Amino acid sequence: MKPFDQDRARPSTPPPAAIADLAPWALELLCESIRFRSVSGDEAALVRFLAREGERLGLGVDLWQATEGEIEALWRGEWSRRGLGEGGVPAHKPLAGRPTLVLKLAGRGTGPSLMFNAHSDVVSAPNPELWRHDPWAGVLENGQVYGRGACDTKGPLVAALWAMAALAREHPGGLDGDVMLEIVPGEEDCVGLGTMSSVARGYRADASVILEPTTNLPRCASRAGCRFTITATGRSVHGTVKWLGVDAIAIAHAAMAVVSAMETRWNDRTADGLFAAYPIARPMTIDTIKGGEWQGMVADRCTFGGYLELLPRDDWRERRGAFVRELRGGLAGVGIDPQSVTVEFTEQYAGHRLSPAGEPLCDLASRVYEFHTGRAFGSWGAFNSGCESGIRPGLHATPTVVFGPGDLAHAHAIDEHVAIADVGLAAEMFGSLAVGWCNSGRAAASESCPVSPSKKESA
Repeated sequence: MKPFDQDRARPSTPPPAAIADLAPWALELLCESIRFRSVSGDEAALVRFLAREGERLGLGVDLWQATEGEIEALWRGEWSRRGLGEGGVPAHKPLAGRPTLVLKLAGRGTGPSLMFNAHSDVVSAPNPELWRHDPWAGVLENGQVYGRGACDTKGPLVAALWAMAALAREHPGGLDGDVMLEIVPGEEDCVGLGTMSSVARGYRADASVILEPTTNLPRCASRAGCRFTITATGRSVHGTVKWLGVDAIAIAHAAMAVVSAMETRWNDRTADGLFAAYPIARPMTIDTIKGGEWQGMVADRCTFGGYLELLPRDDWRERRGAFVRELRGGLAGVGIDPQSVTVEFTEQYAGHRLSPAGEPLCDLASRVYEFHTGRAFGSWGAFNSGCESGIRPGLHATPTVVFGPGDLAHAHAIDEHVAIADVGLAAEMFGSLAVGWCNSGRAAASESCPVSPSKKESA
């Protein structure tokens, strides 16, 4: 692979054989990765498998177990001082048994570093009988790999590792700067938790690529957001004298209608041009509900939860406050005591927004895209979800894009899939991006890892 030439309109392409020769291995790696049921909290087996694969490729391997105390210290310290969070670490599954992994193609120390980031966890796959194939089988059919996590985010992860394997083969002495892939736990149950474990370990980079399904279009922004839990409290009575009680389920139903109306009211699609292509500016998605304890009774308690997705420049404190005020005001407007509901925010995560004008990473990513696809890049846009992209920009002002094969419309869905050709295209683009960035001649702005040996294992 040849360096990206900053003085030309397009980068040079990696030799096709570098990617093509590794295609059978990459396909099997993706299918095998899907076969690990790495639902949040159960990532360890997959991560150790990927560590062994990295070692076989000759990459530096750092596999470790982060502690709750390390994350708590970072959250209450620098993260909170920068106004990115408050209180303690958001609710999450315990970190014990959920290792973090960094694979590294060490550079010569004369150029800037690049960090790819992928989460190792996936959501569950209920109702497997509705799937085209067993969601944990990793099946290739008509060029599509099916299975839970295929596009979110094992396909993008494999594309980055595929690119690093090709780079290691063609550049055994490394590039000028380090190329790294951090594989972090917990994105699906607590956004940002896993990347914080890598930051707490001491890893830094001069640019980062968050691996998510963006249809192979690099994106320069992503959503902030928070998780809410709303509890409605009523008074139980026998169902035949229901007028003597207060129905918590009915209160919750009214509260959900208020949330839906709020989503419409907050739908200012001109608020951020990078998100203007999406029909909902600030999605409010209710995903869980539980009410009632016994049949024949008016329920005295009903709880529902979901996500309030925000724009990266929204003031999250103001939005959370407005959410509570408007919820209670809406209930009062239909004759329901606003004090009959409580609101708890159990997770809060930062988005990111990189201004593409004059930004070297955006310039490079767009030209890499044009070279490898033969299509005009067009205008920059945002990734329409929260992801791990808020941590490094928030703490270190790291230039960051979200980038990868697959479509967000297929993530978390029945018959989740990714085209293996798109994974290969992403591998080519990631290879060019790494060469263009790490061999650009820029001075490195930071150490990639102040504590980094070529190999460490502590998990």
